[in-house]
Amino acid sequence: MQLLFITLIIFLFVGCSTTTPAVSEYRINVESTASTFTQTGCQEESLKVAQAFSPTSLMTHEMNYGQGSYKQYKFTQSQWAESPNRAISAEIVEHIKSTKLFKNVQISKSRSKNGLLLETNIEDFMQYFSEDEQESFVSVRISLTLIDVETSKVVATKTFKSKIEVDSIDADAGVKHLNIALENILKSSGEWLSEVCR
Repeated sequence: MQLLFITLIIFLFVGCSTTTPAVSEYRINVESTASTFTQTGCQEESLKVAQAFSPTSLMTHEMNYGQGSYKQYKFTQSQWAESPNRAISAEIVEHIKSTKLFKNVQISKSRSKNGLLLETNIEDFMQYFSEDEQESFVSVRISLTLIDVETSKVVATKTFKSKIEVDSIDADAGVKHLNIALENILKSSGEWLSEVCR
């Protein structure tokens, strides 16, 4: 009887305890891509970088992936440490500051007066898997629009794309390559702004 009682207690404790796998958090952290340009066309201008527009899925900490042509799922054991929308906006600000193209570069919440506004639209920032989950790639697509604040006219606009094959079928490799793809786009955006500022 005592043995049966002990067995029952052990069974209850084991049955009530659940093992929850740890959730890995990933950061968007681009390697330094600083390129200082010599163009002087914008050096008297102040630039404000607006908070990026993006799909709702990029405004949360949830990490999504696409599969095949139409399906989209969430990683269950991986998430973003900060929402991609906010993290990418911060990376854009830091990169543009490093170019030295403008007199100063302000974040969206700044109350300072600015002559130019940069709008960002994050159209894609995700890892994709083939239907059979044997192949994977990341895709980043971001549109930038430079606006004259006084006239509200578009000075220039361009869409940047970067697609990279992923060498391992997991979220860890996907994040690594998303950072590389974003780095490519930041580098290209700096070159584009340098042309606009001639």
